[in-house]
Amino acid sequence: MTNTQAAVINTDRYTVSRTVVVNASRAAVWRALTDPEHIAKWFGQTARIDALEVGARGGLGWPGHDEFTMEITEVDEPTHFAYRWNTQGGEFDFDRATEVRFTLVEEGDATVLTVVETGFDRISDDEEARRGQLESNRGGWNGELDELVDYLEAVSA
Repeated sequence: MTNTQAAVINTDRYTVSRTVVVNASRAAVWRALTDPEHIAKWFGQTARIDALEVGARGGLGWPGHDEFTMEITEVDEPTHFAYRWNTQGGEFDFDRATEVRFTLVEEGDATVLTVVETGFDRISDDEEARRGQLESNRGGWNGELDELVDYLEAVSA
């Protein structure tokens, strides 16, 4: 039942989006998106969230990179979770950060998960840099959401 559709870029809106079907409960998907212990199993190798509330900060880490700072912008359990994050590393600048928004919808015993990342028009005044970051994050969401599906289906089996 896993949806293998790739992430897509909307260059007019500067967004990346992808929808996957996960053979796991919405509660399990919610935990995987919001609990640092679970996040580190599929999205990066380290994860930190100071509190699960709007305005709280956290970070995501991958080998060979500094921690990417995030700030939570929406918590509406169990349907929506969003944060802004520094996709280019360095000092966190809320106004130049992209926003990642997850939407979770129950579908029988599965969960339809949609991620939409917006704000690539804010990250730089250079159009080439914007498009490069769109492409990079499109590839990232393809890989990371595949890892999320695999992780959740393994722990739910």
